[in-house]
Amino acid sequence: MAAPRQMTANTLNALKGWPSQSAVDFHAKFATSVVTTVLAGTVLSLDSSGNYTLGCDGAKMPLFLFNNSDDPDVVNDGGDASADKGVFIAISPTGQALALPACGAYELVSTAFVSGYEDTVAINDHIRAQVADLGLIEAGTLGTDTIVGVVSRGKVDNGYGHDAIAFWPQYIPAQP
Repeated sequence: MAAPRQMTANTLNALKGWPSQSAVDFHAKFATSVVTTVLAGTVLSLDSSGNYTLGCDGAKMPLFLFNNSDDPDVVNDGGDASADKGVFIAISPTGQALALPACGAYELVSTAFVSGYEDTVAINDHIRAQVADLGLIEAGTLGTDTIVGVVSRGKVDNGYGHDAIAFWPQYIPAQP
């Protein structure tokens, strides 16, 4: 059995703008090609079936995962209630996870970044989250990379003692 994660180590938090009645969010399932646990704050995009895939390359809308892919409100393998006594049955694990699209008017804080980037990040940096880097935030180059955000405050505490990057989501596709 895998060691449990600290509940607050991997987060996507909104400093401003969400939740709000006018804020944009999105629910979808993960593509069958995603075979690893995806942690909160990771950048996703949609495949042609409308399922989440890791990273954002090309002209796909970046989405920021709000909860972990294995959280009980997303999935729950509590056992077979028709055959096993006392299994846990959640109220509604739909297999869908919440994500915030990069077109929303909010300021976000994510713990999902390429290791070491938190030590070099600067205010106004453009950030990307490539498929090859499993959707983790890192420095991007305007015009070359699909930009998923602009750093607002740099390295911050996620509110629970863990390093995070504060940014405004932006969707600027790479130029051909």
